[in-house]
Amino acid sequence: MEEKIFIFREFQKITYNKNKKIFFKLKKYIKDNNLEDNYEFFKITKDVIVPQNFVGTILLDDIQIDILPKIPLVENNIEAEKIRFLEILQNIDYFKEKIFSNSKIKIIDTSILELFIHLFIEEVEKIVKKGLIYKYVDKNENLNVFKGKLDINNHIKYNFSHKERFFMKFDEFSVNSLENIIIKLTIQKLKKVSINPKNKENLNKIGHYFENVIILENSIENLKYLTFDRMNDYYKNAIQWSKIFLDNQSSSIFSTNNGEIPSILFPMETIFENYIANKLVNIIQEKSYCELLFKIQDSSCSIFSSISLNNTKIDNNILRIRPDIVIKNKNTKEIFILDTKWKILNKLDDKFKISTEDIYQMLAYVKTYNDRNKNNYTCKKAYLIYPATNMRQNTFSTKDKLIFKTDDFELNVCFVDLSSDENTENSLINVLDNFIKEGRRIWKN
Repeated sequence: MEEKIFIFREFQKITYNKNKKIFFKLKKYIKDNNLEDNYEFFKITKDVIVPQNFVGTILLDDIQIDILPKIPLVENNIEAEKIRFLEILQNIDYFKEKIFSNSKIKIIDTSILELFIHLFIEEVEKIVKKGLIYKYVDKNENLNVFKGKLDINNHIKYNFSHKERFFMKFDEFSVNSLENIIIKLTIQKLKKVSINPKNKENLNKIGHYFENVIILENSIENLKYLTFDRMNDYYKNAIQWSKIFLDNQSSSIFSTNNGEIPSILFPMETIFENYIANKLVNIIQEKSYCELLFKIQDSSCSIFSSISLNNTKIDNNILRIRPDIVIKNKNTKEIFILDTKWKILNKLDDKFKISTEDIYQMLAYVKTYNDRNKNNYTCKKAYLIYPATNMRQNTFSTKDKLIFKTDDFELNVCFVDLSSDENTENSLINVLDNFIKEGRRIWKN
């Protein structure tokens, strides 16, 4: 099968005039899977389909559509950008297990999904090299010999007129472990999905090692009960990939088609927020910023001190704020609030294209934390963190610093370089260093 991959970006128009075949296939896929609801994934007009804030791969029979971030992660190099996207994914909470191989991915000119399949194959190859696991499996069979323990109820039921047979319960040392069944199911599914010749070849190769594995009923349902110990730990990464490929339920990160073929969709706003938060946590730990306390999605503060209806108090927890990141400086008793925004700003715009709603949101955060002041902490600074774009002269780079001030409050707009983990970390270290330096200066005074 010829590999047919088409590349678009978030919010890039897919038009009927230019992409007739893709347009009709994609429109049907969207309708069949209810992906147009509330414009969460797609917006459709008569002749245009616009992908919304997600990145990933959509499968349309013999076609794979890659949706890439609206802001190029690596400029002028699509394949490097896909690899960089995988690096970002391994730093978010959805992929808690280290399922990304450290080896350099050699597949080029392929989709994000095919890269995922490649990584799954690598993990299964490690299993094959070490040897498939055998386990004692519970079996119930009607035999001509006495083996194990007699299943009295079934024996009476099936063998009333067959005195020569015995309905037995016994353990069999078998290759039909749940681990092997799940791997085989995944291989079978991916054989139908993959259009990359090398992946298809390798799926066939590893599939031979699982030929004797018999697929049992309810195997996928039992997957959630699978645990790992020193005996089966080498299966862990492959099973994590299997969960992704076999899971047909939507989640906050991962969405699939409700049929046989999965599509992988990642909301970029969530990815960016989680990636930045986890990087900040790592930096604080590695740099030993011991004076800083860190909280992701802090929900400790309510907007109002009390709420009542007809003089009857209502639980004020219904209106709790939840900033992306809250950092407290124990020495200076300062609070710094950070919110990430997956948006492109424009230097030539009169408001830089910063949403008024985003500004009001930050002001509400600051006021709430100051009003609910605990342990004498105050909030005088907040940070909006955007991706650096560097695409045109009118967009922002990491060198740009945009500051909005009132008499007692400062809103900093910072830009983070996403082209590599190192560059991202350097951008965030600059932000944290400003906290630390300013905090230590205040503390000394």
